[in-house]
Amino acid sequence: MRLKTALWVLSAFIFMACNESNKEGERLETSPLSEGIWQGQIEQNDSTSLKFNFNIEHLSDSSYVFKVMNAEEEISATMWQIAPDSFKIEMPVFANYFLVKRSGDQLKGFYINPDADDYKLAFSAIANRSERYPNEEDLSELGGYWKVVFEKNTEDEYAGLAYFDWKSEEGLYATIMTATGDYRYLEGSAANGNLQFSAFDGAHLFSFNASVGDTLRGSFYSGRSYHANWIAYRDSSFRLPDPDTLTYINEGYTGIDFAFPNLEGDTIQLQDEQFEGKAVVVQISGTWCPNCYDESRYMADIYQQYQDQGLEIVCLSFERTRDYATAQKRLAKMKRDLNIPYTVLLAGATREDKAAEKLPMLNHIMSYPTAIYLDKNHMVRKIHTGFAGPGTPVWEDFVSENDAFLQKLLNE
Repeated sequence: MRLKTALWVLSAFIFMACNESNKEGERLETSPLSEGIWQGQIEQNDSTSLKFNFNIEHLSDSSYVFKVMNAEEEISATMWQIAPDSFKIEMPVFANYFLVKRSGDQLKGFYINPDADDYKLAFSAIANRSERYPNEEDLSELGGYWKVVFEKNTEDEYAGLAYFDWKSEEGLYATIMTATGDYRYLEGSAANGNLQFSAFDGAHLFSFNASVGDTLRGSFYSGRSYHANWIAYRDSSFRLPDPDTLTYINEGYTGIDFAFPNLEGDTIQLQDEQFEGKAVVVQISGTWCPNCYDESRYMADIYQQYQDQGLEIVCLSFERTRDYATAQKRLAKMKRDLNIPYTVLLAGATREDKAAEKLPMLNHIMSYPTAIYLDKNHMVRKIHTGFAGPGTPVWEDFVSENDAFLQKLLNE
């Protein structure tokens, strides 16, 4: 069954369910949804449920704000009524969405990723429940940095740097930084010697569990299929690689070049007048990427701050669809949702077009996002791989250091 057909059938099923309730004489729920805190649950697989909290705010007779909460972050999604007791929830920026049916103070339905075949995960939620996971233990001793190793002693082994912050009332706030980006805002708690924490931001579906001790050992689940074992321990000597050294210009090339269409279909290239004599940041990105979401918000801020001083930013987006019209629609949604004022170009499709093949002057593209900083003569001055965003403890230092670098670039 083709994906569009499958989604039509799913929507029809929800509407049919509503009609069947009428036939059986059951009263449809037409009163407004309960406002305030809810607990949501996405079934990642047969054994793992990702839990998260959200707030519902009533806007009108048929629309709501669906505000997802992870640690210190709040993400406002659009929720509207598509039938007397059925709703669609559309996440900002990302293409993923929910189709749900309400029954009293409960919601049941599916979380859907349209870029993958038959990707619909069971979703349920209950009103007036604020606890994410059972919170019965004080884990203040976990505070600080931990070295994390995923899939230790296998060919898939990789390392990260976790940061845990115990909040007496809220529980555990955490993030994990790797060479290619961070795991954003994680939140959880512990009970019976078992630690659980998770994040749902519209694209990331991350859930962790671990036994608590001097060493943490457990499982990590991402999306509907990825699973990895992980361990974490104190190691004050561990450092992640310098993100400014991982991507570089290949021998035989003197700089970077590009020529890709914008949202209107016009080809934009570095030689165009809008970039002439200006420092340029070339952002390699995608609307499906949560770390790109964070970097794009940051890029929008620095563009507003430095545009008048001669800074240009151009985003080269690699989308998870081959259809140009669909990719164009997603890029327009990203620009709107994040208020992006700079140039956005459609560079290719991630499944068919490898970014490194479209940009052969680079040794590789190992991470979305990757940012290439050019001076006024368009010589490459820095390439920053990945992005450690505002959910990490290094965020303020990055902003300060990058601001100083940009001022130097613009004043040369």
